[in-house]
Amino acid sequence: MKAEEMLFNKQRIVFILVMTIFFCFSSVSRAQHSKEISLSFYPGFTPVNFEKALGYPDDYMEDWSQFYYSFDLRGFLSSEIPFQIGTDLAWQRLYYAYYVVPYGPSPVYREFNVSTVSLMVLVRYSVNKFFVVGGAGIHSFNSGISPAICLEAGYMINAGANLKIPVSLRINPVFADGTPIPISVGRGASYTFGQKE
Repeated sequence: MKAEEMLFNKQRIVFILVMTIFFCFSSVSRAQHSKEISLSFYPGFTPVNFEKALGYPDDYMEDWSQFYYSFDLRGFLSSEIPFQIGTDLAWQRLYYAYYVVPYGPSPVYREFNVSTVSLMVLVRYSVNKFFVVGGAGIHSFNSGISPAICLEAGYMINAGANLKIPVSLRINPVFADGTPIPISVGRGASYTFGQKE
């Protein structure tokens, strides 16, 4: 029963977040001049408290990796004002750990390759080609969901009339066990369409 309640709560939170994003986009889209879609790759590393996150003492850890990477699909509604609202859907690999735990005559092996799917609401402030992004949302793990925030600063490189290359530095803490805090640099491609003359 408890697992069913957790699943229901997870689905309810995701539904509320998706509906919030939908209504935000619907309410402001008429006043927008253009829409922007981007796909970015973020490599970096994840400081994390392994013992709190996974429940095993660090003494039993045989191998680990804090290498982080993420693939993000973003959409923004752009206008002449410097603030834009957007959303981010991403797959993220947070960290890896491998344990050999003594258990009687033979050890127990535990391997964790922790990844999430995240959904966030974003607000971007742009000045010339520089931008900062703030956002909040959720990360969905195999065992449940956790809230998260996103803080990012970057620069847009023009690559054509409607094509730009965003380059940025991002920190997005995940408020889960062990509090992983991915720190990454991003690069991608952003395309703007529907711009009014």
